[in-house]
Amino acid sequence: MKPFHLPLLLALGGASIASAQPDARFDVQLFRPSAAPQDLVVVTQSRPLSHLSVAAGPYFSYSLNPLTLVPEGGDLEKISLVGNRLQLDVMAMVGLFDWGEFGVDLPLILAQGGQNLEVIGTEGSVESFVLGDLRLTGKVAIPGMRRPAEGKGWGAAMTLNVSFPTGAQDAFAGDGELTWAPGLVLDYRFGNGILLALNGGFWKRPDRVFDGVALGDMAPFGLGAEVPILRGSGITALGAVNGAVALKKAPGAERQIPAELLIGLRWYSSTGVTFTFGGGAGCGCSLASPTLSFFTSIIWIPAKTREWEALERFKEPPEPPPPPPPPVDPDGDSVIGAGDKCPDVPGPVENAGCPDTDRDSDGVVDRLDQCPDEPAGGRGRHGCPLARREKNKIVILEQVNFATDQDVILSESFPILEEVARVMNENPEMDRVLVEGHTDARASDAYNLDLSRRRAASVMRFLVETGVAAERVCSQGFGRSRPLSDNATEEGMALNRRVEFTIQPPSDGPRPPCPDDLDKKGKRPRQKQPGPKPPAPKR
Repeated sequence: MKPFHLPLLLALGGASIASAQPDARFDVQLFRPSAAPQDLVVVTQSRPLSHLSVAAGPYFSYSLNPLTLVPEGGDLEKISLVGNRLQLDVMAMVGLFDWGEFGVDLPLILAQGGQNLEVIGTEGSVESFVLGDLRLTGKVAIPGMRRPAEGKGWGAAMTLNVSFPTGAQDAFAGDGELTWAPGLVLDYRFGNGILLALNGGFWKRPDRVFDGVALGDMAPFGLGAEVPILRGSGITALGAVNGAVALKKAPGAERQIPAELLIGLRWYSSTGVTFTFGGGAGCGCSLASPTLSFFTSIIWIPAKTREWEALERFKEPPEPPPPPPPPVDPDGDSVIGAGDKCPDVPGPVENAGCPDTDRDSDGVVDRLDQCPDEPAGGRGRHGCPLARREKNKIVILEQVNFATDQDVILSESFPILEEVARVMNENPEMDRVLVEGHTDARASDAYNLDLSRRRAASVMRFLVETGVAAERVCSQGFGRSRPLSDNATEEGMALNRRVEFTIQPPSDGPRPPCPDDLDKKGKRPRQKQPGPKPPAPKR
């Protein structure tokens, strides 16, 4: 808001307030509503009323501090020349030929008040209960952009507002001259009822200077939206930003941009009456910008015209598309349509409507069998046997477990080794299988090598006792020399403590002795005398 200087100049010059010449006054009312029932309060939408449809009713608005002067430097208090205003706009509008509409707005200031106007050269407060400038409005749809009343899509129209100097200029209720404002409207209505509208144009006003602020021609603008909340009940939410940019300004002064943000609710009743109420706030960036404002309106369509019918259709949400016909399920397996890969044979949903198969006949269906071509038997897991051949290995699903620091095989591992024996007996082409023993990194190399040899030898003896020919199996301990994982973690050490079964390549001649049966010189090692074992960590 523009700082005022007049009181300071009067004090310095010793002039009396009564001798000051008053500035030319102007209409401070920024709120200029529309009577069309689907216009967004102060933002116009493009669609005109239907032919000979009439809409009429009152708009009540209350604004707080619509005209306030702020002293320069902040030493003096603000002076509210117009501290509050209650205004009634009596409005009516008629549609013409489905292409245009014509309306009239008679503003009446029911009550207003403010501080003494002596700072602008007159005594007393602003006059109350006065007439404003009579305003005529018109709108014409642009060919090719005329959106139907209940339709969706783009719309555009040209508008023209003309105000006549019927208002009390001294009471800041009129401009004192004829003013006019051509404009353009562009909007879009979505299929769900949401409306977005954009207004712009030119406002021809008389050139004046008030308290050092240049007033004159302006460029009005507006952006509004309507969003259905309860469309079946006709309740919507409204929002709008409305204002104008001054095209002239005094040298060194800030440009005047009076603007307001408004929000509200609207109810399209079934009686043809549209109720709207809400409020807003000014931006504080102009001489005439209210601090707060409130509004309410009752717009009535007096006859059940096409306009009324259009509002009733707007309240009804779009009919949903008819549901598709129920898909056919000839095999009765509840898998229907394209999702059934076997439409003539029943099958479970998990198998896309096809019957489950079990190629290896182990009782685990192929879609759940991780080894669909190898029967798991009674000891399998996920359709895989506890032991099976993969390339040059006999892979086991569980580790072989031993007693702590011993080569005694725990009974829980007997089924696994029995499965290893089965694989070897069912595959006589396996010339020899090397049982490998591995440990983690705890204790010394010598201790781990000895423990891994003894454990590998225990597994070899178990296989021989289970029915594997002794010449087809041998053992070797590797200690901690071949880790699979990091020995820094418990999980890693658990992986490193293991027994592996490696299938040796076939031999054309006599089978060579097992690795742990010979020393580095090719001789059989001497048997060590039993003695005390070195201490080792528990595992």
